[in-house]
Amino acid sequence: MDARPWGRRSLALGTVVVAGLGYAQYRRRRGSAASDSRYITERHASAFLVRRRIDGDRLESVREAVVERCADPDDPQSLLGLEGATTASLFLDAGDDPELIWYVEVPRSVMVDWKDPESRVDAAFPLEHDAIATGEARVDRELLVHAVNPNRPRSATGTDDGPLVVSGAELENGVDVDLVQLHLKPGLAERLADRFAGLSRRVAAGEIDLGPIERWSGEMLEAENMYTESIVLERRPEGYVLCGYMETEAMGGVYDAYYDTWNPVARLSELVFGRVLEEPRQILEYPLGTGLEVLAHAVDPDRPRKPQEC
Repeated sequence: MDARPWGRRSLALGTVVVAGLGYAQYRRRRGSAASDSRYITERHASAFLVRRRIDGDRLESVREAVVERCADPDDPQSLLGLEGATTASLFLDAGDDPELIWYVEVPRSVMVDWKDPESRVDAAFPLEHDAIATGEARVDRELLVHAVNPNRPRSATGTDDGPLVVSGAELENGVDVDLVQLHLKPGLAERLADRFAGLSRRVAAGEIDLGPIERWSGEMLEAENMYTESIVLERRPEGYVLCGYMETEAMGGVYDAYYDTWNPVARLSELVFGRVLEEPRQILEYPLGTGLEVLAHAVDPDRPRKPQEC
């Protein structure tokens, strides 16, 4: 019983829906069912990842630049990067090919007139430094899942009157923020991901709703105190990768809540991981070892918590 619950729940959501295991889990939208949800999903907001390669000999200089960039705790725009963005985090991957990874959330109402959202977000990368390569190799990315807890805080540390932007060190006694990257096995697992991506596009367009799947997943968000959860599919030359972003009160609480429930989505998810992931131990063992360092985290003070606020 060492599993990381976010991945089990989210990947199972895709697997169950794509496999078409029944009318109750996948149906055409009828009336206002989708719009009546109390949870923000990919219908209401989108989430993006932007990567920048950096000089591995200058990591400390980049860290210092991020701290300086986030020096004003009342100015989240320094990390949000573009007007209308509501949540953002910056991660450092200090591995063999070091890079910065920027996660940013934007309500769909803000993006109505954007012709090329990916390029617009890419151009808004929040840090300039001569150790950072300009632009990135084009990777085919697609948002699969975005979910928001209607009780998520409107500060970067989780307190009612806390700062709006903090460096990674300042998160030690605040919220937990993480990004996990899971490689899918080639073949069937990748085809399932493609089918789920098509389904997600239809959900975002309001063509279908997910019935009780959405309700069960929302219940898990609240039970785990998971504030924001997004999954982005990256189709890389070497294979498919699921990138899961999590903002939560405490990862330990997520773990405890997952094993203390008979929620159908949580329980069904235990059936799929050994079959679809290249390295199931990444999420099947506790604690989660992502190898990433959180450099900064920021929220808009009015970031949406319910669909009508988007």
